[in-house]
Amino acid sequence: MTEPTNAVDTAVAAVRDHFAESQVEVIPDGAGGATVIVDHVDPGNRYTPRTTWLGFHISAAYPRADVYPHYIGCVARIDGQPHGPAVQTLDWNGRQALQLSRRSNGWNPAVDNAALKAEKVIKWFTTQ
Repeated sequence: MTEPTNAVDTAVAAVRDHFAESQVEVIPDGAGGATVIVDHVDPGNRYTPRTTWLGFHISAAYPRADVYPHYIGCVARIDGQPHGPAVQTLDWNGRQALQLSRRSNGWNPAVDNAALKAEKVIKWFTTQ
């Protein structure tokens, strides 16, 4: 079993730092990457419940590979409208989840990182 790479460890540390008020669970994938779950994420005032989790996988190819896709606990829009086409309901690692498809086509390891990407995905979702 391969432990997470140094780059993945650095990414996890940045996620822990960025989401310092949240519990961050890290599960090594055995291939040099890790699955990360951030608890106590606020999906915004358009959703219920107001607190959920955000999950994603950081591959061993990080930072050369985008962190994609992201998953969030099942939340509902308070206006009763469906989620947009970039959001799908599925089972992720034994959890009911919404998959958020937000690929970074211009991923640049010199400026992009796992923590920033997670924050961008949350901000995108809160505006949907």
